[in-house]
Amino acid sequence: MQWLALGNLGFLLIVPAIAALYLLKRKVEDVEVPSTLLWQRTLQSWEAVRPWEKLQRNLLLLLQLLAAILLVLALVRPAVPMAGAIAEHTILVVDTSGSMLAREGGQTRFQRAVAEAEKAVENLGSGQAVTLIEAGREPKVWLSKSTEKEKVLQALYSLAPRPGETDQRAALSLAGAIASTEEGSGVMWFGDGGGEDLHEPGQSTAAAVSIPGPFRFHAAGRSTENVAVGAFVTQTGSEGTEGLLRIDNHGSQPKKGNISIFGLDQNLLDVGTFSVEAGASQTVAFERLPAMPAYRAVIAAEADGLAEDNEAWSVPYGSGKGRAVLVSPGGNRFLHQALQTVGTVELETETALPGGKSGAADLWIFDGVVPDKLPEGNILLIAPDKKTDWLPYQGVAEVTGDLESVQADDPLMKYVDWREVHVSKSAVWGSIPGLRTLVRAGENELIAAGTLEGKKVVIIGFDLHDSDLPLRPAFPIFMQNAVTWLSSVQSVPIGPALPGEALAVSLTPGAAKRVLTLPDGTSQPLDVQGTTWLFQVPEQTGLYRLTEETDGGSAPVERYFAVHMSEAESDIAPRMLRVSSGKAAGTDNDEDSIEGDAAGQSLDGNAQATGARELTYWIAALALLIVFVEWRVYRRGY
Repeated sequence: MQWLALGNLGFLLIVPAIAALYLLKRKVEDVEVPSTLLWQRTLQSWEAVRPWEKLQRNLLLLLQLLAAILLVLALVRPAVPMAGAIAEHTILVVDTSGSMLAREGGQTRFQRAVAEAEKAVENLGSGQAVTLIEAGREPKVWLSKSTEKEKVLQALYSLAPRPGETDQRAALSLAGAIASTEEGSGVMWFGDGGGEDLHEPGQSTAAAVSIPGPFRFHAAGRSTENVAVGAFVTQTGSEGTEGLLRIDNHGSQPKKGNISIFGLDQNLLDVGTFSVEAGASQTVAFERLPAMPAYRAVIAAEADGLAEDNEAWSVPYGSGKGRAVLVSPGGNRFLHQALQTVGTVELETETALPGGKSGAADLWIFDGVVPDKLPEGNILLIAPDKKTDWLPYQGVAEVTGDLESVQADDPLMKYVDWREVHVSKSAVWGSIPGLRTLVRAGENELIAAGTLEGKKVVIIGFDLHDSDLPLRPAFPIFMQNAVTWLSSVQSVPIGPALPGEALAVSLTPGAAKRVLTLPDGTSQPLDVQGTTWLFQVPEQTGLYRLTEETDGGSAPVERYFAVHMSEAESDIAPRMLRVSSGKAAGTDNDEDSIEGDAAGQSLDGNAQATGARELTYWIAALALLIVFVEWRVYRRGY
């Protein structure tokens, strides 16, 4: 039992005050009698009676004293300890990732987590404060060090689960930073532990995220059973569209179910079945689907914990070709032949720089010439020879040393071996913001790529005739990579993407109006220029549509891309959440490795629950009842 307002004990003086009033109360009446002789014995008996005997067998007095004692008891605010907040300042962290949408027992894990957090708030003791953090793709502080339960609960009810991932390390680091600046702080995490494993087996405690003060993990789930669409890809063929659907079983039991394939108009195109073993995957093929801009695959299985990952959209890989313009005053047979074999562009050749409005192209290749202004479209520049506003050309230098790939994992460098390539001389340019170096030889930067004024740009500093690159296997491979990267509008669809991530969207050159339509039907105009747009994907899965219109009066171009839930969120098996946590006050050790298990238990690193439930209102209600009884007794004339 805790007493939250012992200073009010002084009100107990009302108890002896009530008794004194009863002692002073006069109970005799003046009566005229013919003689006092007969009353002498009675007077002697009254004189022998002690004053406090007036208080015996008085029901009204007992009821009034009981009511007074209960009122004083309510004023000192008695409370019983409850499993609530763990510190004077408790930081509540609630996981809102996609796996928290899994349903167990008629409730989602998120609903369970909110209910547990609500209990902790309801049981706050006097002077305890709460900070509320949402653990999403980026952690968000909803409320900071509030002692008002209603405000904390209102903020808690404002949270909503999202299909994206949770950055657990960022959320715990934020909570730890807040706890380190506020003395007497502790952290409570409500979630299923899904996401990044912060502390791999065999690692030292120091490798985990550090939380100063006590830490408690409330695991919000037990089930592991879930079947999900792992991947859905389609490819346009000569006899229709072919599709491959991968179904993943993340549970511990074999699963069977049905498959439905829908078109963009929601018409049913094909059906199938699947049977996948526990912890395995199955691939199902669909052939000769009617031509559609996009397809939706939906699966249905029994005992499926998460419904949000049971469907996926697929945009077929396009077979169209983009427009490429080669500007080469002296002609370049090696380059012309390499571009013709790429197969993703229709090549046009020019011997001079275009003047005025030459229209837009998906790809411009400038060989030995440099345009004063970047045209509409992506740029492949070879052997620049002059300085412009966008190119800080500095001259030509001899190349010494072997060529080396600076970023071997770059898409442009895939399968390209530069070790046998030799270059005699190359152009030199200054720093260009937005471009990254791909190939260098000693101090010389030979090839760079990146985004400039919203357009994709690749610069090859040397003339192909001043090297043996056209004679090496690296040449056709690099040209294929470069043209594919520069003309991705026609070669591959946009995306797919994950909720909350940044997606590079290729734009149609020369488009005057662009509108993006989200899966929920809302549309937003885009004020973007260039051929590439970095889009911050919202926390919304489904099919997105990008509509682009040109000034030429041609029909609008509609392109689609899909946003799916992460495969990591489909694995709904609860996981341990480990941190390096400080002990509660009074312990000897400074740190302890704390973890919550996957069965829903909570481990708190020796932290004692300091929450309390007040009994004030219950006691006050009981005192009011006693006063009512006392009034009824008085009315009956006791």
